[in-house]
Amino acid sequence: MTLLHGVILTVLVSWTNCCDLERFFSEKQVSVEESASTSRIVFRGFTIASEPAPNDLRGVSTAYFELINTYKGAETLEAWGANNYRRINVTFVTRPSAECPEGSEVPREYIIFCNLEKDELRATSVAKWDDSADQRVWTALGWSSWSDWSSCSVSCSSGIQQRTRHCLAADCPGFNVEQRHCNLFGCDETVNPLALEESRFFHPSKDRWQTVPNRPTAWRLKPNSYIWVPSMQLFPDAKIRPFPREFALFVTLRVQNQSTMGTIFSLRSRRRQDTYLSLEIAGIDLKLIHAASNGTDVVRIPTQLGDGQWHQIAISIRDDSVVDSYVDCEWSRTDILRSHTLDIPDDSDLIIGYLFTGDLEQLSIVPDPRLVSLQCSSLRTPIIDPTVKDINEESKTERSTKPSKKKRFKVIQMSKQ
Repeated sequence: MTLLHGVILTVLVSWTNCCDLERFFSEKQVSVEESASTSRIVFRGFTIASEPAPNDLRGVSTAYFELINTYKGAETLEAWGANNYRRINVTFVTRPSAECPEGSEVPREYIIFCNLEKDELRATSVAKWDDSADQRVWTALGWSSWSDWSSCSVSCSSGIQQRTRHCLAADCPGFNVEQRHCNLFGCDETVNPLALEESRFFHPSKDRWQTVPNRPTAWRLKPNSYIWVPSMQLFPDAKIRPFPREFALFVTLRVQNQSTMGTIFSLRSRRRQDTYLSLEIAGIDLKLIHAASNGTDVVRIPTQLGDGQWHQIAISIRDDSVVDSYVDCEWSRTDILRSHTLDIPDDSDLIIGYLFTGDLEQLSIVPDPRLVSLQCSSLRTPIIDPTVKDINEESKTERSTKPSKKKRFKVIQMSKQ
C-alpha cells in the first residue's frame, strides 16, 4: 500500500459556505460498508480548501484535500499517475439546489469513495471521518478490529508502541501493524511511584500485588491494593522537597466494566483532611476533584473508559488554576478554574489506587506541565509485517514471495490519525 501526499476533490458546487460535502450528492448516499465494498478507490483526506477553482464547462468546482491515507486502490492511483502529482482531481454529480446555512462549520476530514472513469476519478460517496467510520471501512475491507496498543518499550525518553489486526478475508488491502512513539518526556526528575522498591509504601506488600498477563509492567489492582507514600519521599535527590505545584501526570489504565469506582491518584494534606487533589473514576466518568476550605472544583474529562481497552490519560496542572487534559494521545480540553484554585498542599501524601478495581500500567509524574502532550504521539507508522499471523492463515496457501528474515516488515509511511 502507498500513502499519497495530496488530493484535489472536484465538485459541481461552489465551496464557499460549504458545510458538508455529503449534502451535495445528487444520488442517495449508501452505507459506509456498501461504499467501501463497491468502490474501486477509497481514501481519507483533509480538506484545505479556501477559494473554489474556476468552473469548467460542466460547472465543476475544485476543492483541495491533503491525503492522509489510502484504504483501497493505491495501485490504481499509482497506475493513473497519482505519484506524479501532489493533487488529484475527483469529480461527483451534486444536487443543484444544495446550500449550507450561513456560518456553518465545515467538517475537515472525509472518507472519499470513488472509481476511475475515462481517466477521471469520479466520487460515488463521501463520509465524514471519525474513529467509528474509519473502523467500519477497514471492517468492510476484511480487517479485524485493532488490538490494544502494546506497553511502551521504555518508561521515559521516547519508546515505541505497536498494535496489530488480522485479515479475515482471502486478501485485504492495507497494513496489519501500526507503530507510534510514546513516553517522549525525559527521564530527568520523572517520578514513577509504581516502580518504588520500598515495599512499605505498598498495601498489601508489593510481593503480593498481582501482575497483568502479557503486560509485565502492569498491575491488577483491587479495592485493598494501593500505594500510600509521603510526597517528599518521591524526590530523594532534593532536600525536603514538597510535591511540585505545577506538574504533568501520565496514566495508562484499563477498567473492565462501567461500574468501576475508586481513586486513581490523590494528593491529600496531612494537617487539613478536607484539602486534596484527586483523579477519580465513577463508571465511565473520570473527574479531577480539588477540595479546599473555600469550596470544591470538579473537572470532568470525557473518556471511553469501561470498554475493556487500555487508555492513556494525561493531565497537567499549571498557573494554579489551569487544567489541560489529553485522552489517548489527543488533546481533550483545557479548563480554567477560579484564580489560585489548585493549591497543592506542602504536607501532602500521595495515594494511588485507593478503592480502585482495574489494571494500572503507568503513573508517571513530571514537574513540567508543558510536557503533557508527550505521553504518546498521534503520528502513526503503518507497517506490513508478514510475521503477524492471520486468523485464517491455515486456510491460505504459502506465498512464494514471502520476504526473507532479514527484511521482516515494510514501513509504508508516517500517517496521522
